[in-house]
Formats: sequence, structure tokens, C-alpha cells
Amino acid sequence: MADSVDRIVEKILADARARAAEFDQEAQRKIDEIREEEESRWEKEKARLEAEFRREAEDIRIQILSRAHMEGKRLIVNAREEVINRVIEAIRRGIRDSSDYSNYLRRSVENAREILGDKFVVKCIPEDKETVNAIVSEVAPGATVEIGMIRNGGLLVESMDGLRVVDYSVDALVSRRMQDIRKMILDKLFEGEYA
Repeated sequence: MADSVDRIVEKILADARARAAEFDQEAQRKIDEIREEEESRWEKEKARLEAEFRREAEDIRIQILSRAHMEGKRLIVNAREEVINRVIEAIRRGIRDSSDYSNYLRRSVENAREILGDKFVVKCIPEDKETVNAIVSEVAPGATVEIGMIRNGGLLVESMDGLRVVDYSVDALVSRRMQDIRKMILDKLFEGEYA
């Protein structure tokens, strides 16, 4: 009987080992399935994150390039504006040296006489007084010539009562023609490129 009990115990142990081995295999199969599912899910998530990061990196790259492009454009526009301003200032200073300057003064006195009548005050810079005196004595003998502080030359004409003033200064001339002057500078220096 001890032998039969031993065989029964041995049979139970063998069955238990077989079942344990089956459970181990089943557990290992489940573990492998779970691991594969998690690895597959991780690979998908990793691919999604990489794609998202690539899009974000591309967006950032485009922003940086766009910002650099705009900054470059702004620097070019500022440099052009500086050149234009320098040329305009040179024009202001150079008008007095122009061969047409005395004709401009003459036309200014003639226009002033039409606007203000025969008697008015003509103000000019000291360097122009001799020329202006000659023009006034010929064109408007009733007008008087005085020295005035007129930047860059030209004339400032006032009615005798001082209530009406007509500005024929070089600065006023340049201001009145600014749009044409700027266009001419752009055409000559930048071949018509406006921005």
C-alpha cells in the first residue's frame, strides 16, 4: 500500500508539474503577447511623436527663416532710406551751386509780386543778398531785401504787415517736389525697386 500511495503521490506530483509547466507556458505566451503589444504601441507612439517633433521643428525653422528674411528686408529698406536721405540732403545743399539757382530766385520774386503786390519784404541768406537785390530792383522795385536765417538758401517773402508769408526756401522747394525726387533717386540708384 505504501507503494500505491507513493504512486498516487507521484502521479499527483507529475500532473501538478505538467499543469505548472502548462501554466508557465501560457503565462510566458501571455507575457510575450503583452510585450509585443506594448512594443507595437510604443513604436506607433514613437513614430507619432517623431512626426510631431519633425513638424514642430520644421515650423520653428520656417519661423526663424521668415524672421531672418524680414529682418534682412528691414535692413535693406533702412539702408536705402539712409541713402535716399543723404542724396536729398546733398540736393538741398547743392541747389545753391546750380546754374539755375538765380533763375529760381527770379521766378520766386515774380511769383511773390503776383501774390502780394508790389510791396513786400524778401528775406535771404547773406551769401545771396547781392543777387537778390539785383533781381528785386529789376522785378519788384517796391520790395525790400533783408537778411534772414533760411537754411540751405532760397527766399522767404512776407507781406509788409507780416500777415502773409510765402516760403520759397530751398527746403520748401525740396519738400514740394519730394515725391518726384524720391522716385528719381530710386530709379537712378536702385533701378526702380521701391521696396
